[in-house]
Amino acid sequence: MTAKRIVTPERHIGLSTDTKPTHQRAGATFYEYDTDLMKITYDDGTTWVKKEDRTNADSWMFGTPTLSSANNGKARWIRGTTSPLDQKSATGWLANLYGGVQTGDDWARVNIPVNELPVPAFATAKWSYYMSATETMGVNIVIWVHDPDDFDNRAEITQLGGVAGLEKTAGWNAHEFDSTDAGMFYYGEITGTPDTTPTAGTQYTWAQFQADSIFSTYTIYRITIEYGWEASGTFDDAYVADIKLNGQLIPLTPMGGKHKKNVLTTKTLVGGANSAFDVVSNSVDAGTDWDFDFGGTGKITKAILDIGTTALTAEYSLHLFSTPPTCNLHDNVANTSPVTADVPYFVGAIEFSALRDYGTTGHSYSVATISTPGNLALPFDTPILYGVLIAVDAHTPGNVLGSIHLFADMED
Repeated sequence: MTAKRIVTPERHIGLSTDTKPTHQRAGATFYEYDTDLMKITYDDGTTWVKKEDRTNADSWMFGTPTLSSANNGKARWIRGTTSPLDQKSATGWLANLYGGVQTGDDWARVNIPVNELPVPAFATAKWSYYMSATETMGVNIVIWVHDPDDFDNRAEITQLGGVAGLEKTAGWNAHEFDSTDAGMFYYGEITGTPDTTPTAGTQYTWAQFQADSIFSTYTIYRITIEYGWEASGTFDDAYVADIKLNGQLIPLTPMGGKHKKNVLTTKTLVGGANSAFDVVSNSVDAGTDWDFDFGGTGKITKAILDIGTTALTAEYSLHLFSTPPTCNLHDNVANTSPVTADVPYFVGAIEFSALRDYGTTGHSYSVATISTPGNLALPFDTPILYGVLIAVDAHTPGNVLGSIHLFADMED
């Protein structure tokens, strides 16, 4: 018989031997009344697969994303509060992936759980990402699959990070993935020999995996968006803003209501002698504040001050504001913070106890925590904190690098 469309949008009924209709919208169904199976297409009708029962509480396909990293790679959530990072992301959150020094096994990724989606049913993916610098690799997709009846058989099918067509230049990039994407290779533990993708490590198209005698019977349990795995070089920060899988938006946001974030700010200090209560900065006539871009609301729980020379014992105070302060910012000039105009924006002060060093490390440092004197925890409700560093005691730091590292518990 000829298959018939019985309702709109596209729902069809016919025999299992009938040719399935094409030019369909994703989500169209076909009921085979001789086999009592419901088939569904996730593309335009080119591929039809068994439709699972999604009427119960487990009716999800893509789960909540999480982040992970290894070795020199780092992954964290950030809010896009300033241009260009505020230009994308439906939630306002981005996954900050940092590859770091690349030695072949350094990576950061977004993990997305998948509820046993058949390999032939995964048709499209789209993701956008901002790269701080042009790299040899872009942000790529990895599809994790297994035998739904025997979890001993599994593999990861990876898009080569340096494949042609995967954007990898500084600035905003995006990739549109479909079955024609080449540069896909697998490694894993499988039983038997695939027919269209026989060799592990050899590059194929995604369509070849979907048609393969083994992989076509597997299901997807996880999809990751990854950055790293290069043999050498350094991968600067990349920021994943948007992900869509099979046309479904994956909201990017941290889990659990809170997350941790740390921000490091450095300046090359002026080498002259500071009197007690002088400002410590990068210039005697063009000093700047110490900026900490946390991107949201939170509370500082730890602070580390480090100055790149030994034998310093001075105490310091770090004044923090929610807008750039108008007080003196110049090194070796008496502090005026907080001036009257800055008082409405004064968040508070972190007090650093006397600096110390241990032998010939080349550094003097002080650590303030909740359990030590220093005014922590210090709440704030502003994306960026602007700091003024003040020497409580007279000393000469030298023309060296000064670092302030703040750690905060952030609200989602």
